[in-house]
Amino acid sequence: MHFAIELFPGEQADHQVRQVWAALDREGIRSLGGDPESMYRPHVSLSVFEQGDPAEVAQTLQPILSRSIGLPLPLVSLGFFPPAEAAPVFLGVAPSARFLKLHSEVNEAIDSIVDGICPCYRPDALLPHCTLAMRVAEKAKALEIAAGFELPIMARVGSAHLVEVPGGRIAARLDTEA
Repeated sequence: MHFAIELFPGEQADHQVRQVWAALDREGIRSLGGDPESMYRPHVSLSVFEQGDPAEVAQTLQPILSRSIGLPLPLVSLGFFPPAEAAPVFLGVAPSARFLKLHSEVNEAIDSIVDGICPCYRPDALLPHCTLAMRVAEKAKALEIAAGFELPIMARVGSAHLVEVPGGRIAARLDTEA
């Protein structure tokens, strides 16, 4: 099972992203939240890895991520990741120096306790984003729908979690010290 370290936006930004998800779903583009079997919430991932002890990860990260509440996560752009034929569509984050420092601290803290960190989540490789939909073949349609919503979405971190992927089930809360 894979895990992701995710920052969830506060209530208002969560609602705004869910509105975009709902619009995509209504137009036949399955959003990240559109699968009734998943538990995904709007989020920005700091890392994705293949293996690690959730309890050890939580204990290691809670002191770091307890400082993340309120961190700005401005969602300022629309974009796609490769592959070209069926690409994920996302809202891009304009990362602050504080965000980049947090990301670096998280990666440094978990480097020796997890295996298989996805290279695209390493420092100097991360493109911070909030996924709207995966495997989108109708990119122009997805952009047209998402462009109907006002940007930027001025999100702030509401909570931080260790989440199972796929599926989105929360394995541990990471923003409170035990």
